[in-house]
Order: sequence, then C-alpha cells, then structure tokens
Amino acid sequence: MRRIVLALLALFSLTVARADEGMWLLKLMQEQHLADSLRKAGLQLAPEALYSDNRPSLRDVVGRFGGGCTGEVVSPDGLIFTNNHCGFSFVQAMSDLKHNYLQNGFFAKSRAEELPVPGLTFTFVVRIDDVTARVEALARQKKYDQYKRQSVAVLGPLAETLLKSSDLSKTPGVSARIVPFFGGNRYFLFVEQRYDDVRLVVNPPQQIAQFGFNQDNWMWPRHNADFAVFRIYADAKGRPARYAKTNVPLHRDKWLPISLRGVEHGDYTMIMGFPGRTSRFLTASQVRLRCESINEPINLAGEAELRFMKALMDSDKAASLKYAGSYMRLGNMVKNFGGMNASVASTRLLDIKAREEAAFREFAARSGRPEYKNIIERIDSLVAAVRDTLHDYNLLRFTYGAQDFHPNVNALSGFILRFAPRVQANWQRLDRGKKQIKAGAEEKKLYRDFMQSAYRAALTTDFDYDLRKMKLLAPYWAKHHRLKAQPDFVREDMNAYFDSLYTKTDFRDTAEINTYMATDYFETFSEDPVISHWLYYERLIDEVYRPALARYEHKLAELEQIYVRGLCEMYGWTKAPDANSTLRMTYGSVRGYSPRDAVQYDWHTGLKGMFEKENPAHPAYVVDEKLRQHYLSKNYGPYADANGELPTCFLTNNDITGGNSGSAVLNARGELIGLAFDGNIESLSSDLRYNPQLQRCINADIRYILFVIDTYGGSHYLINEMDIRR
Repeated sequence: MRRIVLALLALFSLTVARADEGMWLLKLMQEQHLADSLRKAGLQLAPEALYSDNRPSLRDVVGRFGGGCTGEVVSPDGLIFTNNHCGFSFVQAMSDLKHNYLQNGFFAKSRAEELPVPGLTFTFVVRIDDVTARVEALARQKKYDQYKRQSVAVLGPLAETLLKSSDLSKTPGVSARIVPFFGGNRYFLFVEQRYDDVRLVVNPPQQIAQFGFNQDNWMWPRHNADFAVFRIYADAKGRPARYAKTNVPLHRDKWLPISLRGVEHGDYTMIMGFPGRTSRFLTASQVRLRCESINEPINLAGEAELRFMKALMDSDKAASLKYAGSYMRLGNMVKNFGGMNASVASTRLLDIKAREEAAFREFAARSGRPEYKNIIERIDSLVAAVRDTLHDYNLLRFTYGAQDFHPNVNALSGFILRFAPRVQANWQRLDRGKKQIKAGAEEKKLYRDFMQSAYRAALTTDFDYDLRKMKLLAPYWAKHHRLKAQPDFVREDMNAYFDSLYTKTDFRDTAEINTYMATDYFETFSEDPVISHWLYYERLIDEVYRPALARYEHKLAELEQIYVRGLCEMYGWTKAPDANSTLRMTYGSVRGYSPRDAVQYDWHTGLKGMFEKENPAHPAYVVDEKLRQHYLSKNYGPYADANGELPTCFLTNNDITGGNSGSAVLNARGELIGLAFDGNIESLSSDLRYNPQLQRCINADIRYILFVIDTYGGSHYLINEMDIRR
C-alpha cells in the first residue's frame, strides 16, 4: 500500500508542478484547453490573436531565421529582430580584417546601405494541418514500421503530395513538411514560405553583443545586447526572390508593436519561436544514456579543443576572426552538455524519473493495456545494449572526426559507395604514376564532385593548425574509448602518424590539386594520405557505428510510441509535445530565482553591471570605449528607465530551449519587450524535464536594443518605421 501511495503522490506532484511548463503547439490550443490557462495567467489578447488558420495572428510575424533560430517582424517593411549569435556565422562570412562587421559592428544609416547576406533565409509558417490519419493510412497500406513512418523518406513525398493538392500549391516559395509529435502518435503538416533575400541592417560590436563571451554563456547576471537587425526583401510583387538590386523591402500587414514602458516583477510574458528539441518523455535509463554516452564523451574532447582554440585566438587577430564561429558553437555545446549533467545530478532527475516510472506502472496495471506492460524494461534493455557504441561514436566524432580538413559529407558518401572500394583494392599495389585505371563517366562525375569539395576544404584549412589539433585530441580516444573496434589508421605513435599525414599531403599545394582536377585519372590522387585517412574514418562510421545506432533507433521508435502514448494518457493529454523545430508558444512571468542556499538573483540588470564586471586584462570583459562614453555621460536617449539608468537584461520563467534564440518576448498586450537569448546553467536539465524553481530565460531588454540601434549606432531611420509605444 505504501508503494502505491508514494507512486500516486509522485504522479500528483508531477502534474501540479507543471506551472508555466510547455512549448505549446497553438494548433492544439482548444484541444488542450490552453486558452483558459492563458487568460488566468494574464493574457489580455483574444486567443485567436496568437494563432489563427485564416485570420491575422502572431503566426504572421514570427519566423525561422536561417536554419536554427527565430526572428520576428517589427515593421511593415520587413524589418526583423533576432539574436547577434544567430547571425554570427553569416556576419563572420561577410567580414575580413578591413571590414570586420563581426567585431567592430555594422550600422546602416539608410536602406541603400543594407548589405545582402549570402545564404541567409527567413521562413514563415503559412498553415498547420493535422494529417495523422493520412500518415497512418499510408503506413498501414505500405506496412511501414514505426521508425520508417517517421522518416523523411516517407513523410517528405506525402507532404509534397498534400501540398500539390492544396490551394497553396502555386504560391511562390512555399514548401511543406510533415512532423511527428508525441513520439509518433500525432502528425502535423507545416506549410511554410521561405524568403531568400535577407540583408544585414545592424550588428552591434562584439564587445557589446557578446560581452562576457563563453565565460558568461548560460550565466546570470548578464549585460550583453545579444541582438541583430535584418530586413527581408522580395520582388516588386512581394514574392520570394533571389537577391537582386531591384528587390524591395517585403511589405507585411502585421508586425509587432514595441513597448518602452518596461517590465516589472511578476508581469505576464509569452515567447513565440522555434525551439529545437526537448526529450521530456524519456525513461531514467535514457536520461542516463544521454548524460554518459553523449554529453560526457563530447565534453571530454570539446573542452580540450576549446582551450586550444582560445590560446590561438587570443594571440592572433586573423585567427580570432576565422575561428570565432567555431569557438562559439563548440563552447555553447560543451557548456550546455556539462551544465545539463550537473543539473541532472543536482535536481536528482533520475530519482524523479524513477518515481514517474513507478506511477506509470501503476497506471499500466489499471489500464489493462497489455502493450504498456514491461515497456519500460524493454526500453532499458535496448539502452543497455547500445550504451558503449553510442559513447564511442560521439567520442570518435569529437576526436578524430574534429579534423578541419574534410570534404563535403554528401559528396564523400557518393564517392565511398560507388568509387572508393575499387580504389582501395588498388591502394596497396599501385605505385604513383606507374599504373592508372581510367574512370567511367559516372565514377568521374562522383570523383569530380568529391574533388571539388576537397579542393574548397583545402583552401580554407590551416594544415599546421589541424596537425596540432589532431595530436592534441588523439590521446582522448586512446584513453576513453570503450569498445575494441578501432579506426584502421590508429597507431601506437599517433604523433608520428599525423606528422606523416600532414607533411606528405598534396593538398598543401593548390597547383598540384589543379593538375589532378584536369585529368581523367584518379587512383594516384586517392592515395593522398589525408584522403586515405578521412576515407578510413568515414568507412568506420558508416560500417560500424551508424548501422548499430540505426538498429537501435528502429527498435526504439516502436517502443517510444507506446510509452509516450501511455504517459500522455496518464497525464490526460495535458502535456505539451516535445520541441521539434516547429512554431511554439510558451507563457510565464518576470521573476528572479534562488539557485542554492543563501543565493538570490534579482530579475533584472542595468548597464552599470557591465562596468562592475569590466576587466581590461580579460578579452571577454573589455568594455567598448564608445559605450563607456555614453555610460559616463548618461546619454541613453529616450531609453533610460525612471531612475535615469539603462536597463540591459531581465529574467522570465518561460520554457525555452535552443532554437528559441532570437524569439520575441511579449507582454500581455502582445507588445515586444525583449529578445530571448539564453538560459541559466542551473536549469539545463530542463530539456529533459521542466523545473519551475530553476528554469529561467535570459532576455535582452528592448530599451537596451533600441538604445544601441539609435543613440549609440545612429541608425535613426529604423526608429521611424517601427510602432514604438511609450
């Protein structure tokens, strides 16, 4: 009896502790009774103002920025806000030491100065439809297993078929994708429209946008203005188009108004964006697998590589610009994964999951559903079988797979599958220049695609840097790998191996590569040591690790569908679906937090905090000198608070994750009050389970953003086109 009571208490606590948990799919707003919760929380808008299938709503102003962030329209002329770190790689690619828009910043003074950004796109959601019945009917007809029915190979063609038969089939720039929800128990069709001409308008200097850099990443308090401004352009009829001088700013009938009234503790907040991925329906064994077989091996090698990169970047301006994006991405991942593991331990998440599993077993027994019996044990068994393989796969990718020089993966895959086996059969017996086998037309094309990607990789690779990095990382594989399987190239003396690899390669000589590009012969080039090395690495991944992981994923898909469906039934389908890079809304309020005994964090910061952190001896904490003058003179324009100080950042308890970067933070009236740009390190296990006491979203105050655009940067023309409410 005591065990049953404890299980039920655990279930009750998990239910009532939901608070503002949830990255909600607004298409399910009525079904999940979300509208009532929003009104009780303080929303002053009608629910249909958030999302509507056929009327203007916030769906029309929030879009996917690039491939993995969020942006929002803030003027009728296609002006969009997002985070600086979302545009970081694009601005880096546009920068050089003469025009260093990344580190020195960029402020257009008119639309004529706005710069095209190669490769950057912005995508709006046009429609969301429930297509669960169509997917299940197709799966039954074709006898697809649960894994295949969730695959792009199946869902992609079905999405195209549904789009072709819709009234949107001839709309320019429109595409469709079907996305699984609730472990493959529901499916939704997202019709989206992509714009390909996006231009840079404002990018703050790095010392302002990323003050604190990786040292402050996932930390509070914060003082960086992590924002950037872009604009969407279209053809004269407002249709998506590639960049052209004749394109015009995209007109939008709906955009976000901006509030300068500020925020107070307890104020209602909501965030709309494209959160990347959460995994809140996992078993305890799956949580442990995530921590021990993904996070730990990646961090082992990642922390060493970060130290290596930082030492070089601190001593070389050109290297600092070249590797800035890589350093930021890897640093963010490593700190996130380390923080997640620490948070899992400190919040005793494994114990919480164990209590949830106990409650589920009681529910399963009451339900009388045989498929729920022993489903947890079946998942646990599957996890135990894949644990070491998954660990070594991730360790391999972040040690030997961290080589800077590598051709395009898709081109390489085609080369390996069709071409490399024939070449490798000759590697041991061919002497360069003595015997060559002429390629057929198909092999020649595959080879040329592979060569072109290798050539591009060679032009951007610092081979001496790459050599030092590979020597640094090799011992991490040797010491920490678990399985007996080893890459074919592993030697007792890896330093000597890499010395030979990088000194003998012809890829250092672009003239030599051009010679190979002009010939129909390929065997001699395929003997190049760096190509041999990379082919061996890829073949190990393809032949050993990926098949084993694919078998695991196929089996897991079937079991997870059952377990997630059971959990949702246990909770009465009141849980939000896991994040999966689709449009979501989360609501909460402005509030601080207490991460541990005797520590209490306030909910907001001001510019004075930047100067309290200032450290001229530390590159991360060097203050921008122009900003210093504004601070000393209190020249904040109309963006100071009632006390004459400049607000910088604030905290909310909104439920966010990666992909929400750049998301609009809105008040109860739907006005923009800030941009979400980070979370706090104490709550990084929230991707696995939301923690209402610790989960916080770090936001840049809109007054700080407008100050940098207007008073600091001088892009005054932008202020006139926005709806700014004082």
